Amino acid sequence: MNITTRISRWRHSYPSFLLLIARIILGIILIVKGIFFISHAQQLKDMILASRFSGWVGILTAYVTFAHLFGGVFIIIGLFTRIAALLQIPVLLGALFFILPVHEVNDMGSDLILSLIVLGLLIYILKKGSGSISMEDYLKHHLL
Repeated sequence: MNITTRISRWRHSYPSFLLLIARIILGIILIVKGIFFISHAQQLKDMILASRFSGWVGILTAYVTFAHLFGGVFIIIGLFTRIAALLQIPVLLGALFFILPVHEVNDMGSDLILSLIVLGLLIYILKKGSGSISMEDYLKHHLL
């Protein structure tokens, strides 16, 4: 039996576990970026000021920071997962289309790759939901 067959069998046997791992990884990345934005608020403001949305710098700085922090927590625990993912997608699209292209190619290599990975995970979570290993599923089966 080759490795792709083994992975395929394992993936079909444990889909909720894989979704949980994806949620945890995505949530940790979002929380770390939110903490980074809090500790480097001026850098975030400068990036927004250099974009097309310079008039919204205060609102966007707060939205990006808190969306990452609270969205990351909600995605990890699996509560309001689709809403949290949906609120992150505009931030990532804004970063990909308006913020990152303003910077030089040397500066944006790792940020571009991380943004693409996070956007892909957000779309995956948005499509799949929170899964059976989540607070939503627990509440649905035990409290409702």
